[in-house]
Amino acid sequence: MTVGGFAGSVLYVDLTHGKIEKEPLDLALAEKFIGGFGLTVKLAYDTIKPGTDALSPDNPIVLGVGPLVGTNLPSTSRLYVATKLPSSETIGWCGGGGVNFGYLLKNAGYDHVVIEGRADRPVYLKIIDDEVEICDAGYLWGRGVEQTCEALWKGFGRPTGVISIGQAGENLVLFSMAFIDRLSTLGRGGFGAVMGSKNLKGIMVKGSRGIKVADRKRYKTLSETFLQTIRDYPYLKEWQDLGLVKSFPMIVPEETYKRMKKRRVACVSCPIGCKDVVEIPDGDFQGLLKCTSSVLNLYTPVLYGFKDYRESIRCMATLDNYGLDMFEFFGVMGLAKALVDHGLISKDSLDEEIIIDSLQSMEIWARNICYREGLGHILAGGFKAILMEFGEEAKKYAPPLVKGMHPYAGPGCAISWDLFGTMELGQVLDPRGPHVGSGGSPTYFAKRPLEVFPRHLTRMGAPKEAIERILPGLQSPGQKPELRVGRLLRYSHRWFSTLGSLGICVRAAINRFYNAALCAQFYEAVTGINTDLSELGRRVDRVWTLLRMANVREGLDRKAEALPEKWFEAPGFKDYLTEKSLNRQESEEMIEDYYEEWGWDRKTGVPTAQVLKELGLTED
Repeated sequence: MTVGGFAGSVLYVDLTHGKIEKEPLDLALAEKFIGGFGLTVKLAYDTIKPGTDALSPDNPIVLGVGPLVGTNLPSTSRLYVATKLPSSETIGWCGGGGVNFGYLLKNAGYDHVVIEGRADRPVYLKIIDDEVEICDAGYLWGRGVEQTCEALWKGFGRPTGVISIGQAGENLVLFSMAFIDRLSTLGRGGFGAVMGSKNLKGIMVKGSRGIKVADRKRYKTLSETFLQTIRDYPYLKEWQDLGLVKSFPMIVPEETYKRMKKRRVACVSCPIGCKDVVEIPDGDFQGLLKCTSSVLNLYTPVLYGFKDYRESIRCMATLDNYGLDMFEFFGVMGLAKALVDHGLISKDSLDEEIIIDSLQSMEIWARNICYREGLGHILAGGFKAILMEFGEEAKKYAPPLVKGMHPYAGPGCAISWDLFGTMELGQVLDPRGPHVGSGGSPTYFAKRPLEVFPRHLTRMGAPKEAIERILPGLQSPGQKPELRVGRLLRYSHRWFSTLGSLGICVRAAINRFYNAALCAQFYEAVTGINTDLSELGRRVDRVWTLLRMANVREGLDRKAEALPEKWFEAPGFKDYLTEKSLNRQESEEMIEDYYEEWGWDRKTGVPTAQVLKELGLTED
C-alpha cells in the first residue's frame, strides 16, 4: 500500500543537551490516531510524565499537522500543540490557522515536533528540510511578536513559517500566547509561558519537498467537485469581502471595516481568508497598520468600555505584540480594579491608576505585567496568583472562572450571549478550559429551530440513534421536543477532533462545506488507508478519550467540571430551548449526559474499562 499525506518523520529536540533526532513516523500509530491533533494528543500522552509542572523543563511541547495539510484541499493548514498548560494545570491543546507554518513543516519532511528540556540561553529552532539547528536568539530576546517575526523573515526570506512569543512569554506571564506568522494565536492557558520557560523564543521552518497523495485520480475527482461546491456558494463573495464581519456586524460596523481594510489574508489553501490587515484611516493613530487573525479581535477593548475603535486597535496592537491573551488581560485588570475600589489593594501602592476604558492606562498596565513590575508581578500570575495573594475576600469580586481562566461568553464575561449551548458547556468540559472553537454546533451564538438540527448533526457524524437521544420527541407527533445539550456537545467534540486531526480549519466559514463522510473519503484518498465513516468516528473517539485519560491521570475530576456559581446568579444563563433561567441541577444533568454519551462513567466522567477496550486504549 502506498501511503500518502504524511511527511513521514517526527523531529525530537532536547534543548537541555542540544540533541536533535529525526525518527520515522510510526504509520500504524498514525493510522490509529489519524494524525494532526489526534497523533499530537497521543505523543503528548506518551511523553508527559504525570504531575509534571507546566513550567518545568520536563514539560514537553508536542506540535503537529494533519495528513491533509500541504494538499490543495480548502483550508487545510491547521496546526496543533499539546502540552501541560500553566493556567489550567491540565493537558491541553492549542490550535491555530497554520498560515504558512503548517504546510512548510510538512514540506520540510515532518508531521510532528517534540521539544523537551530547557536551553541555557535564549534560542530559536531552525528547521530547513534536513538542516535542523538550535540557534542563538539573544538578538531576538526582548523583542515583541511582530519584531521577532519580521527579523526571522528578514534573515531567511519568505515564505518562512514562524512561531514566536513576545515579552509576556519570556517573562512567564500565565496568560501569554504564541503567534503563528504574527497572525494566528496559539495558546489560551499560557502556552507562551511554556515556550518562555524553555528559553525558546521561536520556531522557524522552510521546506521544499511537497506531499504525496495515494490515490491521485480519486483525489482529483473529490477535490474538483468539492471546490466547485464552494465556488457555487451564493455568499462566497460576501465572506471573501467581509470575513467574520459578515457574522458579527453588531461588533464591527460594515462601513467602518471597509474604511480601514487594507487587505484580507488567508492561510495557505483557504478560499475565503478570515484574517485581516487594517490601517487606521484617521485620528491620532492614522496610518497604524495591524495584522490580525480577525478584525473582530481588534474590537475586544470596545467590549470592555473603549469608546473609540481606533484606540481599541492600538490597544490590541500592544497586547498582541507583547503576546498577551486579550480576554484574560482585561479580566485580570477588571478584578484588579475591583480590588482597588473595595480597598483590598491600596491606591497609594499603584504607580498608575487602573482605568479599564483608557488606552494610556491599559498600555501601562500591559507593560507592567509583561515586565512583572510592581503590582504587575502579581497580575502576571493570572487569577490564581491574585486570589492567592489577596485571599478569600477577593473571590467575591472575581468574574466566573473556569479551570482558572476567564470564559469568553456568559455572565460577567466579555461576550454577553446568555443562551446555554455547546459553546458554553464546552468551556467547562474541554480539558483545556475556555476557548472559542465552535466545533460546528448549530447552537454556536445562534438561536435556530430544532428542525434544522438533524441535518447539522448528520454532517458532524452523529449516528441516527444518537440524534434521537439529542433531540427526544422531535419526530414524535404530540410529544414536546427537547434538546440535550450535553449529548450534543459529545458530537461537537467529535467533529472538532475530526477536523483537527485531518488539519481542516474549524471556523464556521469553511467547516460548513465539510461533512464527516466526505472527511473519511478525503482521508482515504490522500493517505490510502481504508477508512469509512464508522471507522473514522471510532478513531476520533479514541483521540478525545485519550485526551480525557491524560487529564484523569493528572487528577481531573467531576468537581473541576462544575459550572461556576456566578453563572447561576441573576441574570445568569438561560436554557437554550425554553429561555428559562438555567439551574444547577439542569447543568449537572447535562454534564452527566455528556459523560454517558461518551460511554464514560456517568457520575465521575472516567472512561470505563469497556469503552477503553472497545477503542483499543487498554494496555496490551
